Amino acid sequence: MWLAGILAALIVAGCSTGATASPSVAATASTTGTASVPASPSEVLSASKSPTATLAPLTFVPTGSMQTARDGATATLLKNGKVLIAGGEDAHTALDVDFFASAELYDPTSGKFTKTGSMSAARAQAMAVLLADGRVLIAGGEGCEDGRHCTDVTNTPPGNYVPLASAEIYDPATGKFARTGSMTEPGQGRTATLLADGNALIAGFHSNGDVYDPTTGVFAATSKEDGNAGGGTATLLPGGKVLVTGASVTEAQVFDETSRKFSTISIALPAGAPKTYPDQIIGSATLLPDGRVLFFENGYLETYDPASGTCTYDGSVSPGGDWIAATATLLKDGKVLFLGGTINTAVLYDPTNGNTRAGSTKVAHFDQTATLLQDGSVLIAGGQDADDNPTASAELFKP
Repeated sequence: MWLAGILAALIVAGCSTGATASPSVAATASTTGTASVPASPSEVLSASKSPTATLAPLTFVPTGSMQTARDGATATLLKNGKVLIAGGEDAHTALDVDFFASAELYDPTSGKFTKTGSMSAARAQAMAVLLADGRVLIAGGEGCEDGRHCTDVTNTPPGNYVPLASAEIYDPATGKFARTGSMTEPGQGRTATLLADGNALIAGFHSNGDVYDPTTGVFAATSKEDGNAGGGTATLLPGGKVLVTGASVTEAQVFDETSRKFSTISIALPAGAPKTYPDQIIGSATLLPDGRVLFFENGYLETYDPASGTCTYDGSVSPGGDWIAATATLLKDGKVLFLGGTINTAVLYDPTNGNTRAGSTKVAHFDQTATLLQDGSVLIAGGQDADDNPTASAELFKP
């Protein structure tokens, strides 16, 4: 349900004014492609870096299935190596939605999912972050005004689904959830970032930011974010700052942990980059080992350098226009795994040289979770299948 509300409003940020790209850099993303046949490695990337090798295709292996088919859940790697999957939804139709309060744990040792405690509120598209003490904060999202089954999208209760302000804490030691303070504003599709001081930043478009103090269980409002610049990615930078990008191609927000205030920075697409993305939907922002931030927006790649405030357009990943709601996972070797969206193609991208490897997941996943495990593999779980139904299937990518 979240996608319909933001599809026309969100676009990933570009980079600062003054950035340039080589005249030879141009977008040549393919507009064709099928869900079952990925592009060959030599066809995947059209970028400012020329791939130096054609590498073997990626492979994915099945693992146990979740106890519940769910779309829009949270996934959090715990300190004990297990993964907490919580909440989600089953949208039968736009007017008939079930939200889940249930949660389960994935054990990489056994490859199985087992049930754990349930949240006090049924929610999907919530924010989740691992706190310094090993507990998990889950906040906001969307749910029903009355119960867990929504049958109407009007503003007349009961049955209307609405953004939530409530939050709860999961304790791995007990396997239970406990209510904590509520956000100052309800919302879904925001971000949760653990700050160096142990607090958590909740940031989102058209909203105040909130800082959650786990010692008191209280959310405190920060300075008002710019409604056009706040949004769906948050990247913790060195020095206690958080880069928040979202619904603007000219501005982004930077949160300062010390002052607890947002400031606006100017951004602009570099020369040579496409001026209009094929789908205005938020992408991902990944902090690379060298300190740059890699933006991935529906197939388009840009790198932002916080030190200089400049960026480079790095081309596109095929098939173009099919990466809506895809995930980007930074691996231990510095490469980034892109997967999901409206296809089951996966691409492993090396930001140091532009090399790529392509492959296909076992099943299509849209709005799935992707979690880097302690052994370096990636757990892909849930989401919607090729028929737009929530799926319980899960699989592993092994580098």
